[in-house]
Amino acid sequence: MKQNRSTGSPARWILLSLLAPALLLPFKGYSAVASGDLAKSLVRTSGKNTGICSILGCDDGNLAVEMAHVGSFLVHVQDPRQSAVDTIRKIVDAEGFYGTQVVVEKGALKPLPYADNMIDLVLAINLRDGDLKEIYPKEILRVLCPGGTAVLGGPKDSLSAKVLKNWLKEAGIDKSSNIKDEDRILVMIHKPPLEGVDDWSHWEHSPDNNPASTDAVIKAPYMTQWFGKPYYIAMPAITTAAGGRVFIAMGHIAHHQREELWLNTLLAENGYNGSLLWKRKLPDGYLAHRSAFIATDDKFYLIDPIGTGCLVLNAQTGEEVDRISIAEANGEWKWIALQDGILYALAGKQRDPAETTIVRSPYTSWSWGELSRGYYEKRVPWGFGETLVAYDTRGKKLLWTHKEEQPIDSRAMTMGGGHLFFYGPDSRIGCLDIKHGEVVWINEDPKIRALIEEEGRGLSSTPGFKTTCMCIYTPDALYYQGQTLMNVVAVSTKDGSLMWHRKKTSSNPNILYADGKLLVGIGPEGSTLMVDPLTGETIKDLGFAKRSCARLTATPDSFFVRGMPEGLTRYDRNLKKVFYNGAFRPSCNDGVIGANGLLYLGPWACDCNLSLMGRVALCSAGDFQFDVKATESDRLEVGNGDLSRVAHFEMDDNDWSVYRGNNHHSASTKVAIAEQASNIWEFVPERQFSPSAATAAGGLLFLGGDDGKVRALDATTGTMAWTFLTGGPVTQPPTLWNGRAYIGSGDGYIYALEAATGRLLWRFRAAPVERRIMVYGSLCSTWPVNSGILVEDGVVYAAAGIIDYDGTYLYALDAVTGEIIWQNHSSGHLDKELRKGVSAQGILTSAGARLWMPGGNIISPAVYDLKTGEYLGKGPGNGAPDMNACRGEEIGIFRDKFIILGGRLRYSASENVVDPGRFDGHAIGSGKDFGPASLVAKGKIPPAWNDQRMAFADGLYTKMACCSADTLERYLSQGDGKIPPEPLWRAVTPKEADTIAIVVAPNVVLSIYDSLLPRQLVTVSTVAAFSPDDGTVVWQNQLASPAMPGGLLVDRDGRVIAVHENGAVTCIAGNDALKAYLDSVAGIAQKGDQGREKAIALLNESLKQVNTLDGRDLLIARMEELGGKPGEVAEAKGCITRWKIIGPVPWDYGRNNVDKVFVDEPDVDITKTYTIDGQTLKWRNYFTVHPDGMVDLARVYGMDENLAAYAYAEVELPNDQKYLLKIGSNDGCKVWFNGEEVFRFDAGRAWGSDQNTIDVMGKKGVNKILMKITQMGSAWALSARITYPNSKPVDLTHAQSRF
Repeated sequence: MKQNRSTGSPARWILLSLLAPALLLPFKGYSAVASGDLAKSLVRTSGKNTGICSILGCDDGNLAVEMAHVGSFLVHVQDPRQSAVDTIRKIVDAEGFYGTQVVVEKGALKPLPYADNMIDLVLAINLRDGDLKEIYPKEILRVLCPGGTAVLGGPKDSLSAKVLKNWLKEAGIDKSSNIKDEDRILVMIHKPPLEGVDDWSHWEHSPDNNPASTDAVIKAPYMTQWFGKPYYIAMPAITTAAGGRVFIAMGHIAHHQREELWLNTLLAENGYNGSLLWKRKLPDGYLAHRSAFIATDDKFYLIDPIGTGCLVLNAQTGEEVDRISIAEANGEWKWIALQDGILYALAGKQRDPAETTIVRSPYTSWSWGELSRGYYEKRVPWGFGETLVAYDTRGKKLLWTHKEEQPIDSRAMTMGGGHLFFYGPDSRIGCLDIKHGEVVWINEDPKIRALIEEEGRGLSSTPGFKTTCMCIYTPDALYYQGQTLMNVVAVSTKDGSLMWHRKKTSSNPNILYADGKLLVGIGPEGSTLMVDPLTGETIKDLGFAKRSCARLTATPDSFFVRGMPEGLTRYDRNLKKVFYNGAFRPSCNDGVIGANGLLYLGPWACDCNLSLMGRVALCSAGDFQFDVKATESDRLEVGNGDLSRVAHFEMDDNDWSVYRGNNHHSASTKVAIAEQASNIWEFVPERQFSPSAATAAGGLLFLGGDDGKVRALDATTGTMAWTFLTGGPVTQPPTLWNGRAYIGSGDGYIYALEAATGRLLWRFRAAPVERRIMVYGSLCSTWPVNSGILVEDGVVYAAAGIIDYDGTYLYALDAVTGEIIWQNHSSGHLDKELRKGVSAQGILTSAGARLWMPGGNIISPAVYDLKTGEYLGKGPGNGAPDMNACRGEEIGIFRDKFIILGGRLRYSASENVVDPGRFDGHAIGSGKDFGPASLVAKGKIPPAWNDQRMAFADGLYTKMACCSADTLERYLSQGDGKIPPEPLWRAVTPKEADTIAIVVAPNVVLSIYDSLLPRQLVTVSTVAAFSPDDGTVVWQNQLASPAMPGGLLVDRDGRVIAVHENGAVTCIAGNDALKAYLDSVAGIAQKGDQGREKAIALLNESLKQVNTLDGRDLLIARMEELGGKPGEVAEAKGCITRWKIIGPVPWDYGRNNVDKVFVDEPDVDITKTYTIDGQTLKWRNYFTVHPDGMVDLARVYGMDENLAAYAYAEVELPNDQKYLLKIGSNDGCKVWFNGEEVFRFDAGRAWGSDQNTIDVMGKKGVNKILMKITQMGSAWALSARITYPNSKPVDLTHAQSRF
């Protein structure tokens, strides 16, 4: 079986070392040298301190940890021995590096598990003589980045220098560098650049502005080299590439908040794996969309951020190495180009306006009406200058200067044939000799300039960015065309005379010169014409059109444009045929860039109808075999022990055993939720990670993470039960079945674990081969198992893959043994020539004896025969996106009759809202048939349903709604519905609250909603229970940190579990769950004094979580039983800790002050019940354990604004005398002491201890304190403490009424 694992000519690669593929003998002497000093030495000697480091063979994790410490590496350790892998993983995990900086995997060392040209640094420093004969030198060379380094060798007592030298010589390596080391023989080898690659050094490829790459390495067909962030960028943006690096300068316009982080930012990445090299902020309003950046093999040039010259940066590190300033080029620099070491620049006296535009659009798309102001002026206000200069960067001297009376337009600056050409829209076109700056010719014909500047009329497409390049050079002519202008104008390079002109049909075609012909989109409806460059006559309509502002670009075998209606259109120059790929699109302005032997697409700013977001880098697929058949001997690994027997693990039908609760993914439970619920416990990981949603069974909670870990938590206490480490991100939670937990990992494997303990039962490689790439910042298989696992009737179903052109692989395995029942490895390439079909873009479900999966934007849903795996659906058509398809990752079955499909795009930011974001319902027919789509809801958050109702969020910032399941079924049965049934109710939530998770229970509808704290730009997440009858709030609890979308479940004991974005988990439940927690803590207290102290500490922490008053009473009682003294720290400081509180009552700051009476103040009766605004309220106990006595009213009553509450306390004082009452409040307050008003504050403020000090006359015995606290929104709190006049605290430890 031959797999393509090479690019370019193997003869010119240089070998690096690796350990033998067997290496089952122990490695000697390794741990002694795996120290920080060794890692520092390797980094210093190799010259590599960032990127991907591969360590081949390792006895412990010391070297991996130290390499992560001393460099900015993602370290991947590969070792064939399970014992070594287990040891290394424990060390790395203990250091907190696992999955984020270090990944450790078991695997053979031939072939190596990486894509071509991917690894920056390979370390194999424990070789022995006998190992060398087992090594594949070409494999090592294949995976090393051009410019990458390998260090190989071993201990002097195990490796002979002569043997090593001969081994290198036999591999064709006669050049290597020896590294001095007392204990080892080490050599270092560098891989040279690839031959035949091209740079994209300027904004339009080169100074001639012809966007055609000559890169001979990148050839169709393609497969993925890497995916990278950011998912979305500020616009307009420009990409350049050279020396194995790729640079993107992001612009000054952010349409959504998600893009604001990248405003005016310059980013440098490794072109072969996407690793971040450096980033640099540009000034606000810096115009990125111009020829302001030049990439070379070792330097990066950019117009000085203050505009007075040019900065020269080290391309690898971003450090400034030079600053070019030319006195004769006075004013602001507008344009630069570099050719043969000579820097050419245009400078102007007029400074360009700095415009940074922040739109914060509430919509998923953006508007051409929301660009910065300059784009709407008749002539853009940027880029005009009068002075041209040439500067020798090697000799550091000015060569010549040329000045014009009238402004030159930098958009039309171009070079070629030893000449520089300029265009002044108000003056003339000119040609200069680049060697001396002498004028070759000038043309002042106003007719030519009028043709160039003529405003467009009746043109199709978008207006595009008017800062776009408007002139390219060819040997015979210059070709002018500007965005929104009317004509393409050809001017002779010999004398500037008019050669021809043609009217455009589209606002924004660009011109490309290839094979002696001109390509420009001026045919009918903007179709691309091949034009005679001398006459302008049409030679041929190539049969494809360029959409919008993404430019037409070329490589030697292909032309590329943004496709119609969406995606990538590729014209094969050899086959003369058009191919479509709807997976991604060329980015605005950049288009497709061929450089470094790769293709680069994206990122962009919008949610278009695509399957992939962010940066996509493609390599040549060559003869890679996608239709690889799996066998157990090749793919299945079995753990220790009897597969048929697992530890006891109790499960029942009420378990939340799979993503969204059940195999139909309805997000519903049959378990009733407590009428009052409180935060019981919070699990906070030692280090943050991005979690999956969670599942629950057998008293445990399970979740995955982007750090490759599977975590099992005790559902009663939130403590860790066990962890299991995989080799890639785990994006979907484990599925539980018959005492087993099934996981799909980003490493391309399906895992079966013993659910009670985490013991490995078996793992099955779903990926066709081991091929790691970078996927949005994580090291993953090209075919991760991100579908989650579906288990039905003892069969495990899973899908591996990301995108169809790389192949899609589905499996049915025996759930106990892991043996193959069926496999489908062809549905990714339903059209083998197009390499298009189904993408594994979501979770799995089953209905009607069929397996269903979201399949991307070409085919969705995809449908397979559940028994055989045969694909039953439609074909991919021409490969363009299905504009009517719901391409989100969510799928479920409603009432066994309908598919519910849609939601968030699988490979995008969590805050992404797909455009169009919606959920559709399809009636399930027979065979492969399913009915037409009917709109169910908008947005990214999947609805939840049971037999009575469906709850949904109808898009961003809409209130959760609920409709009858019967009504919805009637609507879906009709098919092709555009307007869903009117909901029965909409939930009562804050204005602009964003619902991010929904669960339906028998007695409530649960949701998590995000909202901004009033007067703050801080997002808080709230878990709320709503009445299923009318949507009124039953209870709500704020979370300590933002929740993840979809991170809500209910376990069989009624615990409501919320998963946070940072990997924390919160349990919310009623008193039954709290009592179970207290019983568990009591068990800890039985373990001696240390156990008791630990139990009291846990209860103290719980008091910070629990917000129901009954729950707090239970906790305090249990603490006191254990001998704890809750509140003693605060009481010793004179703080009042025991209160009676009542609220909330309605209060409007705009109409009322703190004098409005609600509960008969100041002589309150704490035994009385009040009915206020339809609510029945009574006084309740509240005991605060805050060290400063703060009562957090927001935790009890929520953060809604325009409310008030009361707090009453009785304190026994020792004497009749003056005391100081020191109070704090958020917001306003009114205070009575023994029935007398002593203080008022009628405004908003943040709480602080002792904000106000009040003189009061206390009496011996009981004294009464009443406080009324108003709430203007956000935090809400009070505190009070009593001191003597000298500020010495009155000890209130035994001086407060317990009511």
